[in-house]
Amino acid sequence: MKAHRLVYVALLTILLVVADVASTADATDAPIDQILAAVHLDAGITPTERCDDPTFLRRISLDLLGRVPTVDELDRFEAEKDLAGTLDDMLRSEEFSRYWSQLWTTILVGRGESRQVDREALRRWLQTQFEQQSPLDQIAFDLISAEGVTTLDGDVNFLVANREDPVTPVSRIFLGVQLDCARCHDHPLDRWTQADYTAMRRFFQTISLREVSGGVQLVDSGARVDLAGRNNTADTTPRFLTGSRPRTAAWRRELALMTVRSKPFARAMGNRVWQLLIGRGIVDPVDGLSQAHPPSVPALHQALADQLRGNGFDLRGLIRTIVTSDAYARISPHVDAADRTEAIELFAGRAPRPLLPEQLIASYATVMKRDLPPPDRLNTLAVEFIGQSAAETGAIDPLALQRTSQGLLQELAAETSPPSGDLDAIFRASLSRSPDDWERQRLDGVPGTDLLYVLLHGNEFVFSH
Repeated sequence: MKAHRLVYVALLTILLVVADVASTADATDAPIDQILAAVHLDAGITPTERCDDPTFLRRISLDLLGRVPTVDELDRFEAEKDLAGTLDDMLRSEEFSRYWSQLWTTILVGRGESRQVDREALRRWLQTQFEQQSPLDQIAFDLISAEGVTTLDGDVNFLVANREDPVTPVSRIFLGVQLDCARCHDHPLDRWTQADYTAMRRFFQTISLREVSGGVQLVDSGARVDLAGRNNTADTTPRFLTGSRPRTAAWRRELALMTVRSKPFARAMGNRVWQLLIGRGIVDPVDGLSQAHPPSVPALHQALADQLRGNGFDLRGLIRTIVTSDAYARISPHVDAADRTEAIELFAGRAPRPLLPEQLIASYATVMKRDLPPPDRLNTLAVEFIGQSAAETGAIDPLALQRTSQGLLQELAAETSPPSGDLDAIFRASLSRSPDDWERQRLDGVPGTDLLYVLLHGNEFVFSH
């Protein structure tokens, strides 16, 4: 971490937010289940029961490591029944940092490749941040204020990838609001205007890009302004969405600090992590907080934000809180369509969702006992799976992508390795469970290769339940 950045952040923090630090020092984990119990009672909804242990292990393995559990991991979990220990092992593992760096790279720049963007350098930088347990606000600050060369300074690739319009991804990812429409006009149902967008855009007018040996360099010349305020006007200085204006010539660094210290940032990060683990945001779409899309459970939305602000934006701490809640372990509701929608919106049940292409590819390799593809190769395979056009629109929300016919045909045509073991071994390797009596009767005598092919392409495998 650069020394001048640390000094700068420390000084501005003292000037702008010293009172805020004291107010959040004693925060505790978000009371997820208590909040939802009151909501369910008020709505007259009975939440579904918790899933069984094998389903739970499969769920957290997919969500934290990006793959199904191995048979050895399943055997150990069933024998020890140590949820806390299993969860801590996953959160401390290199696999967790590698997989979540893949997720967040997709959120920041999508899955597609760009000639000027070193996507893998950004992913490696994120993996390092997660391994070092850097807080989410520091990561966001670095991404918004980054300078350097794409191949050497991984964080700079976020702004290089979004160089045509950096305001929109910054507001969507880090504040949870969409300014897309405000680029051209005032939306009749949204509070943000074209003037708000234009004022935010000025924070980035001091940066420039130039090609250098080995990559692209992002340089910030700094604002040429009169800091005494004699020549500054509303038409020349930036303005944050809260109305705040910069106090120094380092506009973009001040924007980064304003962003991470704002209340919307904590809510946006809490909602984003919730969505990645539960499958649906408290605000849905995850980056679309507005009058048309308010939080379905406002108290939960705020509670997650309070935990982040109080615990130093600790990502692992928030993940642990969510994963150990009853809300995370719920099964799918068995009710009619209208009631099912309300149950899912209020997190009284969990909707099955297709595995992400990265999860599916890594899970195939796990079941067939192959080495997992390295991250850059995994991304290439994911792009091939969903199709290039879908990959280019995948930024911001990796969960929003749907499987394409091209990807499905490619999946179905994939060769599978001959499996080893009996019926039980193949079921446990692929579905993390043993076959039931009906399956034993119907599948007795089916060749192992055919059985594995069917299981790997069935809904139970390709969905997270």
